[in-house]
Amino acid sequence: MTRRHVSLSLSLFTFTAACGDDPGGDTDDGGSTASTGADSVASEPTTGGGTTAGESGESGESGESGESGESGETGDAGYFGGCGLAPYPMLDAADMGEVLDYEQVVEFEAETINALLDAQGFGMLVPVDHGARVYKIRYVTQDRGVSVEATAFVSFPMLDEPAERPVIMYAHGTTGFSDKCAPTADPQGYAVPVILAALGYVAVAPDYIGMNGWGDPAASGHPYIVPEPTAIASLDSLRALARFATDTGEATPATPGADIVLFGISEGGFATLWADRYAPFYAPEFKFTANVASVPPTDALGLTEHGATVFGSTTSALAAAVVGGHAWHRVSTPLSEVLSEGPPLNVAVELPKMMADTCSIDIPDTITQTNQIYQQVFIDALVAKDLAGLGEVGCILERATLRTSQIPLQVATPTLVVQGELDDLVFTPVVRDDLPKLCDAGYVIDHFECAGAGHVEAATDSIPFVLDWVEARLAGTAIAEPCVIHKAVDCTML
Repeated sequence: MTRRHVSLSLSLFTFTAACGDDPGGDTDDGGSTASTGADSVASEPTTGGGTTAGESGESGESGESGESGESGETGDAGYFGGCGLAPYPMLDAADMGEVLDYEQVVEFEAETINALLDAQGFGMLVPVDHGARVYKIRYVTQDRGVSVEATAFVSFPMLDEPAERPVIMYAHGTTGFSDKCAPTADPQGYAVPVILAALGYVAVAPDYIGMNGWGDPAASGHPYIVPEPTAIASLDSLRALARFATDTGEATPATPGADIVLFGISEGGFATLWADRYAPFYAPEFKFTANVASVPPTDALGLTEHGATVFGSTTSALAAAVVGGHAWHRVSTPLSEVLSEGPPLNVAVELPKMMADTCSIDIPDTITQTNQIYQQVFIDALVAKDLAGLGEVGCILERATLRTSQIPLQVATPTLVVQGELDDLVFTPVVRDDLPKLCDAGYVIDHFECAGAGHVEAATDSIPFVLDWVEARLAGTAIAEPCVIHKAVDCTML
């Protein structure tokens, strides 16, 4: 195959990174192309072996756990849908993760990866021990009980002899909200899967629902900061990785092992936390060894209140989350009850257009106050903690907040939460204050904070610590000081 010496960009670590208006679409790096013979995914739900999902009760009510056996059947109905969505059947897990098509994207030798890492300022990862082979795949998942197609990278370390290796499911930071913004649509979007494979892991790096980077376009936009579709597509990507290794006939240089680590940055941290939460009810065949959630938005309610009362980076980011939740839950009341109609900008109309048409949010400089983004009545209800006054959007934000989740916490996966002391996007004080509450709810959290670091710097500067932390968990070492909020340290010295 032809190898292209391109920069390994780690821009996928950001929460609201612009991916550009034309990231490039499909690429062909000379690798082989194969198809499983399936041309499309069914557009109508089937009942299969799933259960019915619908409205849930008040926050905190859990009822029966609904945990199913090793077959992977969907669990209790009350944990899916909600906030006004009409009930829908969840599809049989046996059909999820089917690989519809795949292409080999790149293959690098270890020496090439080391040179690229050095050139891009990531010398702290050098030397890697393995070359890497990366494919992009299309696979079956579901969204509100309808079979849909999703896309992902899968990557494998180049071993002398095929052997089982630990698995990492990598969830990317925000790159946009539509197909063209997906990492698999970016000619250099495979960077993180390459690095993970070079470090010896078998990896799957899914795009989110609504972000099909190649093949057929997504049926709808990306449900931004919405737990259910984010978790389900992530879990089904693990099923797709397993099926890729066994069903396609591709001679991979390594195979997925039993140990699975979740690793997500920013929106990706949101994804891994919710995948961990949903797994006992949606994909009980998976048991996670560890979860890394770097700069994650754990508290959608608290972050929205902060963004609606203190004008800054969080303001527009959480407004985008409101748009995502409003669309996915098919809320009947207009966005104009929550977002400003202007002047100077009709946010209720223009923000959804930005999210559909571009890979970034471009708020005019003339907007300088939170009530130019949000309706004042919405701000007042947030400050008053009046969830009823927030209507269905309040329900949506509550369901996107870990501590108020309808989903019972069934397992206590060792979880690392990385923060940046100066992160004004996923505002550090909000998440830092939320962590003890999550510990009280049963989470086992190791906290690590980078002194003087913003959102992106915390994610990148902490990488050596994260890799050592993951290796310790894979070795069976327990977290030394769980649920202790540590003082910030200089992560550049790691």
